[in-house]
Amino acid sequence: MSDQAGVLYTDHRHLRGAAPVASLWSYASCARTPERRPVVVNANGSREFWLDRSDPLLNTILPGTTVSLIVNRGDAWAAGRSLATSVLLPRMCVVGPFTRPRILYVGRSVDAAGVVIPVVMTFSLFGVPASELADQIVDLQDLWGQDSVERIGTAMAGLSTEECVALLRDEVVTRLGRIDSGDTIALGATRAIQRSAGTVSVDRLARRHGMSRQLFARRFAAAAGVPPKLFARITRFQRLVHMLLSTDVSQWAEQASAAGFYDQPHMINEFRGFAGASPTVFFQPHGGEAARTDIELRGRPSEWVRHFAPRGARIGRPGDGDPSSTRCP
Repeated sequence: MSDQAGVLYTDHRHLRGAAPVASLWSYASCARTPERRPVVVNANGSREFWLDRSDPLLNTILPGTTVSLIVNRGDAWAAGRSLATSVLLPRMCVVGPFTRPRILYVGRSVDAAGVVIPVVMTFSLFGVPASELADQIVDLQDLWGQDSVERIGTAMAGLSTEECVALLRDEVVTRLGRIDSGDTIALGATRAIQRSAGTVSVDRLARRHGMSRQLFARRFAAAAGVPPKLFARITRFQRLVHMLLSTDVSQWAEQASAAGFYDQPHMINEFRGFAGASPTVFFQPHGGEAARTDIELRGRPSEWVRHFAPRGARIGRPGDGDPSSTRCP
């Protein structure tokens, strides 16, 4: 069996320490040998996820409620609503909170590092409100200046991927100033929304902070970049993505209530609205003629295999409301 080319996503949680960041991560080209498992937990606490080049999670920027600082040392990346509208990304860029999906094209040689920060820290770190970064990918040079970008690039020369991640962490920690009182209110509210997985009432949050719903929504949107109700919906969507990835596809229909949705159609419609397709279409199983087995469909999408129906047999259509329809091509 020949090695399979792919990308290794690493969650460097062991490097976080007390740093006020949401996560530290890296992407790197990686061949998958037969003995490499799709998910590896290392002794230092870092987690590695091997992604097939066609994995939808590698090729899509999904809606999110954080801000990411990314340094790309490999081949150029491009992003857009479609192939025709995609544009090359700066080598060092900031990705704001996204409310709509964006197609991502990574180069053949992948070597990137990133720091994810809570959205309410946007102004403290970059000097602009989160609302100016919503659904935007901005050149870091426009925010920190050319001298800083060149200094970071020079410092990263010759460093390993993990060392680059640590360098970015230190840069962020050094630059973060004191969070002002307005951000403190939004920080508590965003944490409450995330703890409840997007199910907490906006009215309840407003009352908790002694404000009217309208005033609270304005204060929240100014610091978080999006209104609180939309922030909660995206938070719930993010939780749903993780639940679907960790649940056998035959049980997807049962996840609606646990994920905070009224019913299965509500769950599917909300997923389609944020991902651009229903779960069964977005997470199309990968594999081919060489992967005809009947294993349980669980884990990373690139680990799924197709279940082939006899010629002429009726099969479900992806997106028809039956998550188990993805068992058939």
